[in-house]
Amino acid sequence: MQLTIIDKNLPGEGGASSVAGGLLHPFSPRGKLIHMGMEGLEVSSHLIDIASKYEPECVLRDKLYRIAQTDSHVEQLTTTADTYPDLATWLDQNQISKICGTEHSLGGLELSNGCKVIHVPTYLKGLWMACQEASTGNTVNWSVEENVKGDWKSRLSEFDTVVFAAGSGLFHDKILRNDAHEFPAEMVRGQSIEMHTNELEGTRNEAVLCGKYVAPMVAQDQILIGATHEYKAEPLSESEVWNELKNRSYELAPNLWDHGTAARITSGYRVQSKRGKYGRMPIIGRSSGDIHDNSWLFTGLSSRGLIYHGVFGDILSSAIIENDELSMLEEYPDLHW
Repeated sequence: MQLTIIDKNLPGEGGASSVAGGLLHPFSPRGKLIHMGMEGLEVSSHLIDIASKYEPECVLRDKLYRIAQTDSHVEQLTTTADTYPDLATWLDQNQISKICGTEHSLGGLELSNGCKVIHVPTYLKGLWMACQEASTGNTVNWSVEENVKGDWKSRLSEFDTVVFAAGSGLFHDKILRNDAHEFPAEMVRGQSIEMHTNELEGTRNEAVLCGKYVAPMVAQDQILIGATHEYKAEPLSESEVWNELKNRSYELAPNLWDHGTAARITSGYRVQSKRGKYGRMPIIGRSSGDIHDNSWLFTGLSSRGLIYHGVFGDILSSAIIENDELSMLEEYPDLHW
């Protein structure tokens, strides 16, 4: 078997994954378990363990915190703690303030036991190193190609099977021109701010989320605050990004907003699938065949790339190896798109 990955960048160096917040947990904003959340957490944790053998620094924290700011949040999140005690522990206001530096919460959840903060670029590098070592007797190759110039049919003709898995690049680079017509997803821009803490006393470096998020980065004096959800073609200006994120996340990190400084603004695109019975599900299955007769899709992970990439990657891989999309859809009917 020969496996070739064609990308514009090396692992972890391009696309939304290179600027992702890296928050791994199986819960919706209301504290409900997402569809296949436990399965996703198990498979993703296994992959992270593998990647960590090559890149130990890919795990930044083994806990994160979901803050309650309203009475409704308290009701929802205490229910989560009662329902999933192995993953979620309720902390009172004083505990949250001490750990997170969030002074005006009503308490919150500590998420652990598999819930983590990942430095996604490092994780992807470690995962690729694991693939290379596991390929004994086979060939795996990462080919950096920036200028195919639209002739994908010719470029991919040498391969028996093709999987289109480039996220927003599939559409921005017009790889899936025909598939993009009435495609059940939309491009959503996300901009985030990398902040310098300036070694401020009282500034915590934990991952805190409540709508928006505050997450640690590799450098101890940097914190990522994100992310916007932008549907218009014209991106928000730097000042608009600053104002929106400050308005939506100030209570999560007031000391940082008052005294920190912005290092840079990052940007990426989510391929956001349409909301269905189980929320936003990945878009996987056979492609139309306009570019390659045996082509498949793996996209539409929305904001759930970390929790869903492993479990749905396994599902799709099995269907490709068995050349059987029908059985996949019979077992997972929620994947119809």
